[in-house]
Amino acid sequence: MKTPYFSIVIPTLNEEKCIQKILADLQKQTYKDFEVIVVDGLSDDRTLVAAKKFEDRLPKLATIKGGKNNVSYQRNLGAKKASGKYLIFFDADVRFDRTFLEEIHIATLKKKFKLGTTWFYPDSDDSMDSIVMMAGNIGLELAKAVNKPYAAGGANIIMDRKTFESLGGFREDLKLSEDHDLVERARKKNIDITILKEPRAIVSLRRFRAEGTLSVLRKYAQVYIYGILKGPITREIFDYPMGGHIHIKKRRKLDLTKLDTYIKGIEKLEKKINRLLEA
Repeated sequence: MKTPYFSIVIPTLNEEKCIQKILADLQKQTYKDFEVIVVDGLSDDRTLVAAKKFEDRLPKLATIKGGKNNVSYQRNLGAKKASGKYLIFFDADVRFDRTFLEEIHIATLKKKFKLGTTWFYPDSDDSMDSIVMMAGNIGLELAKAVNKPYAAGGANIIMDRKTFESLGGFREDLKLSEDHDLVERARKKNIDITILKEPRAIVSLRRFRAEGTLSVLRKYAQVYIYGILKGPITREIFDYPMGGHIHIKKRRKLDLTKLDTYIKGIEKLEKKINRLLEA
């Protein structure tokens, strides 16, 4: 049996609603040479039941009930079951257009990268979400420019399987930032991260809506600074629960009278960075 080009690994925890959406997006892909491995972390809802409904629509779909709720353990378990040339680690709440995998496939052939990620779109038309996402995309580029690259969470990490195995996968003892740790260990072995501006995955900002934008941004900044100053995070430094069941509080609308000015300013900054990167 021919091995697939991509092995897509999706860790889940109480993602009954989201898993159906991402699997529906995968079903619609124009590029078909991939397998999907859903690894559940002891969900209380019907996540695996919802995933199994796609077995007829995605012939190369495997669903696994993991032995514990640990996102690194779940990703590593999925990677062990994978047979593709490239691994793609998605979060369960990520979405993408029908040509996403086709464009990623072309990029791997042209650029021959071993580790990559993409820029992102937000999952809403909310102006604040657009600002957050533009800042996140620019942050990816700036971090790489100062030789401190990171991945935008585990939402979308693309990696040559042999490279992933040579690094030993994700560290399962880390409490936070296991994705950034993987990228940093790759950097130390002279494996650069390729950041694709297109195609872009659609990332959920449900945590921002549940906890508040400033609160989440402070946590992200704390994680990044902690990683630079002290290294991998092996202890709890703040509460950061995982799973689809926690994102229930709706963010209040912010009254920003100069919002259009802020957006235009960030868009200009994004264009300037693009020009510098293309120079």
